[in-house]
Amino acid sequence: MLERIRESSQGVAAKIILGLVIASFAVAGVGSYINTKGDIPAAEVNGVAISQMEFDRAYQNERARMERQFGEMFAQLASDENYLKNFRSGILDRLVNQELSDQLADELGLRVGDDQVKQYILDMPEFQVDGKFNNDRFQSLLMNARYSPGEFSEMLRTDMQRRQLLTALTGSEFTLESEAKQFVELQEQTRDFAYAEVNLEQFKDGIVVEDSELEQHYQANLESYRTPEQVALNYIDLRVDDLMEQVSIDESEVLATYEGNPAAYTREERRRASHILVSLGDDEEAAKKKAQDLLAKVNAGEDFAALAKENSDDTFSGENGGDLDFFGKGVMAPEFEEATFALAQAGDVSELVKTTFGYHIIKLTDIEPQSVQPFDEVKAEIEQNLKRDKANLLFGEKQQLIADLAFEVSDSLHDAASEAGVEVKSTGLFSQATAPSEVNNPLILNKAFSAEVAQNGYNSEVIELGADRIVVVRASEYKESRIQSLDEVKSQIENQVIADKAKQAAEAWAQDVSSEWATADIAQKITEKGAELKTVTAVGRNSSDVGGQIKRKAFAMAKPTAEQASVAWTQFANSIAVIKLNGVTVADKAADDAAKQRLTSAYSDSNYRALLDALRDNSSIETPVLTSTDS
Repeated sequence: MLERIRESSQGVAAKIILGLVIASFAVAGVGSYINTKGDIPAAEVNGVAISQMEFDRAYQNERARMERQFGEMFAQLASDENYLKNFRSGILDRLVNQELSDQLADELGLRVGDDQVKQYILDMPEFQVDGKFNNDRFQSLLMNARYSPGEFSEMLRTDMQRRQLLTALTGSEFTLESEAKQFVELQEQTRDFAYAEVNLEQFKDGIVVEDSELEQHYQANLESYRTPEQVALNYIDLRVDDLMEQVSIDESEVLATYEGNPAAYTREERRRASHILVSLGDDEEAAKKKAQDLLAKVNAGEDFAALAKENSDDTFSGENGGDLDFFGKGVMAPEFEEATFALAQAGDVSELVKTTFGYHIIKLTDIEPQSVQPFDEVKAEIEQNLKRDKANLLFGEKQQLIADLAFEVSDSLHDAASEAGVEVKSTGLFSQATAPSEVNNPLILNKAFSAEVAQNGYNSEVIELGADRIVVVRASEYKESRIQSLDEVKSQIENQVIADKAKQAAEAWAQDVSSEWATADIAQKITEKGAELKTVTAVGRNSSDVGGQIKRKAFAMAKPTAEQASVAWTQFANSIAVIKLNGVTVADKAADDAAKQRLTSAYSDSNYRALLDALRDNSSIETPVLTSTDS
């Protein structure tokens, strides 16, 4: 439809229609037009959508994690289209599994209460200073991560519910003594064997490749010689942060904002308290009696800190005399908070306060009254906020202008950029797997490689990468995916055919040598291939003195008997190895708790994966469109 509109937009009538369309943009907002495709989910699980934005966020987070962890190694892997396809598929599978787990948890009635979430937050070391929860640090870290406390709490609740489900499903797993003993014996088993590793290069001498073989291999593997489609872009990248440099704020505006919003710059009252906690345990009456006795001692003048250290079931605060440091409202359990803020002055002690944690005796130790932050203290923050507000307004105006002109003048970005006062940036040719960092975003790549942009040469729609950034792209050059000619890849194919023939010759040689080794000496044949026959003893599964593939094959071989030798071969990477197993030593060793736990964890993991497979088999899972990281 857009093509027909653009093709027809040269006539007078068309320009009138286009003017009405642009006017409707101004009334309805660009977002109502440009977000239509964004409503298509990445997947649907039993009718519940996994949004494209959710998938894109998960993809970007996982890709960033892999880049941090593996650096250049991951960059090399990511240059392979097939690897990236599997990478994206794995992320979508994980999101589907999470949704299946969430639905099962809801079906089973699993819930995580507000108090559990709150306590978990209080216990998180990330939000602690000197071992204690610090509300300022909590707010600061959440602000930097762009989470509100409510959003973070709900995300945490979901994660806790998933772990609750995992515990409910796997917590009953156990391991029999006989199973654990067998497991340990297999783990501790050692093997004696001889082996020789031969490089496949030894089998390439004398190999002849006919032209007909090259043609046959080429025709059988055409797709492997396909080049990825490539595009070079011109693009506009508009960001609120960049616009902040273009706006200015008068001090009078800052002062007016300060004076007009006193509540925003008011520090709410905070209180510092110590407590003694008596957990409810199995006998609530006994717990209450103990708490009453402790309260009596406090009221009689005994040292509160000493009683807390000796008797509080909150051992962490107990070590500090029960001190909980300063806290404001909305942090502690409601009953605890109400009792603390009801105390009149420092030194006052509450009556018994019951919460889900048990009985508390609370002593108020300090009050930090409500106060208004001085203007000079918040001036810079207000100025920055006002600049961002102005930049956001300017951003909205420029976004509208860019959207209109990029659509109206569809064969260039220069008009839009000139009117908006921004530059047109450009890239060289790249594929989806080799996108430069400035445009390496699934939403951008999805548009860049779309037929409308890459092949038809139109400007893209406005791509919203968040509330503070938009991008518009157009292709300055496009190279379609194509299968290279035989002449282009002839040397590559010749090398591959030689490698294939060498591998076949090596496997035939290994088979003959293995058969002969059962009854005769093969040292001469090993020497002829430039290799060395080695003998090793007492090799364990975790030994590092033998290559992994050779060791794994040795441990997969049958134990030799007086009547039957145990000989095998294995091919890996650019080598082939022949192996003769000489003996197996089994340790008579009892299983310890760690071994039982490892085996139980393995059972749990296996059963949980089986559950996910069963949920998938009995669920409706749809992927309506390719994810935005696909072309």
